[in-house]
Amino acid sequence: MWTFKKLFAPMIALLLLCIPISAYSVDSDSKNVIKIGFPGEFPPFYFIDENNVIRGASYEIAQHLAKTLNYDIEVHHYPNMQKLLEEVKHGRVDMVINLTGTPQRRKLAFFTRTAHVYETQDLIVRADSNITYNGELSSLSDYYIGTISGWTYGNDFDSSPYLQKVLVNDPDEQLRGLLSGKYDIAINNQQFFLYYAQKLGVANAFKVISPVVYKLPVNIAISHKYPEAKALVNVFEQALQEFIQTEKYQEILNSYGFISKVAEVK
Repeated sequence: MWTFKKLFAPMIALLLLCIPISAYSVDSDSKNVIKIGFPGEFPPFYFIDENNVIRGASYEIAQHLAKTLNYDIEVHHYPNMQKLLEEVKHGRVDMVINLTGTPQRRKLAFFTRTAHVYETQDLIVRADSNITYNGELSSLSDYYIGTISGWTYGNDFDSSPYLQKVLVNDPDEQLRGLLSGKYDIAINNQQFFLYYAQKLGVANAFKVISPVVYKLPVNIAISHKYPEAKALVNVFEQALQEFIQTEKYQEILNSYGFISKVAEVK
């Protein structure tokens, strides 16, 4: 004889399978958590201060957006950009808060359309160097240039067949390689490079030469593996467009030396 349990259990199980579960459905007392990945430190965009607190323009902007959208942030640190992008590819990192969209990176993540800040990529040489730069990449063809694996320096630089690039794993290896004479030039963000050199006590060993090689838009990226990733990046895009119109956004920029609203809504 059929019991109630035998008769209705399969129907109940089927009904449960049909109930849609949204990636954004949270009750009023809880929040979703987004795993953010950092490839080391990159001041003034993201870094850990002397009180062991995470700071930086990109981090504080992302932190504000996450709070506005009822998300908590969980920060994970990785030794270099290559490792971080591998984690994004496999969905072990949900978000990168300071990344420029390149064709290769867009295979791994969706990007906000609006840049929340811009960073420069600059040429750094040893203080005793006589190297000059006229703005034409071809003028650098006689020199060895230390570049970091996984970073982008703009399409013209990245795809140039005549530049002699020496790949290194991370900024620490890049700085030490320039100091030791492994190559003639390093390309990096000047604020970060000189900040790091100062921490090592060798800031006077380097100088920056002008003009800037590339001005990169800094965007937020969401891993393709994140549930409803495209919808989520659109939500962050909308929140970002609203936030960059506020005084709070400008305060963050000013506190890290960005003197004007560099992120324009496109």
